[in-house]
Amino acid sequence: MKRRAALVGAASLLADPRRAYAQSPALHVFGPPNDGFKAVYYGIRAGIFRRHNLNVDATIINSGTAAGAALIGGTADIAYTNITSLILAHSKNIPMQIIAPGPLFNGQMQTAIVTLKDSPVHTGRDLNGRTVGSVSLGDTMAASIRAWVDQTGGDSKSLQIIEVPASSVVQMLQEGRVLAAALNEPAVTQAVATGNVRVIVNPNSAISRTFLAALFAVMAPAAQRDASAMKRFAESIQEAARYTNAHFAQTVDLVAGFSGATPEAVAHSVRFTDAEYADAALVQPVIDVLVKYGVIDRGFPAADIISPYALRR
Repeated sequence: MKRRAALVGAASLLADPRRAYAQSPALHVFGPPNDGFKAVYYGIRAGIFRRHNLNVDATIINSGTAAGAALIGGTADIAYTNITSLILAHSKNIPMQIIAPGPLFNGQMQTAIVTLKDSPVHTGRDLNGRTVGSVSLGDTMAASIRAWVDQTGGDSKSLQIIEVPASSVVQMLQEGRVLAAALNEPAVTQAVATGNVRVIVNPNSAISRTFLAALFAVMAPAAQRDASAMKRFAESIQEAARYTNAHFAQTVDLVAGFSGATPEAVAHSVRFTDAEYADAALVQPVIDVLVKYGVIDRGFPAADIISPYALRR
């Protein structure tokens, strides 16, 4: 009798997969309010996660670094974070791995160092000994600022880089608390739209012509415990990214809704294009830069930080 009841229950789940979805525990995905997090919101809105029998909820947090901390602390199951945060975690023997890729840096102005319109800053030399803002510290953005300063005649060791929320950048520039600041889209477009700010450069160009700027990370032991869900999450993000990469206009309101930017600012911003596969060749340049600037003690093969459940070429 018990065996028959179990078979009936299993059959009902197969007949109505929504029941399985409703009963599955939620995957809590944390990320910052920038354009690169749109695949998660689109995946939820379009029912992509549901079709892969996943119950996903999204939480906005101030930065990719903070999302990584939430993952390490166990508040998040998956974190949309910057590549440097993951590399730093690995260097400290924290078992964080890439489960799915996020945005690529491919030469576009998705990230920018900005300054006041009448500022004398044009090269890295002009920032020597000055205070520079960054939306997060200890990450790719901060490392790219230092690399650009050194490559354009400055001394990155003389900089003081402080954390500045994107919403406060224009005010801090006007108050003279920072001479320049780095931030991501759509905040770059919003800052320029004030009429008081101009773009100096995308500092990411100092790292490589193309690299993986951000990603979705998991803790390896937790991923191993639920390998099936992790594989399905990677497949879902790939499906969502293929749509969002090809439909920027259709995702303007989506990004405005979670980022706090106006639809106009999102529509006129440089949008983030996601990689579809976890590719070690897109990660190695960042590792090499962090070694060069002493952020990590020694390099390692990028393949070491890619989950076995990620989709690879």
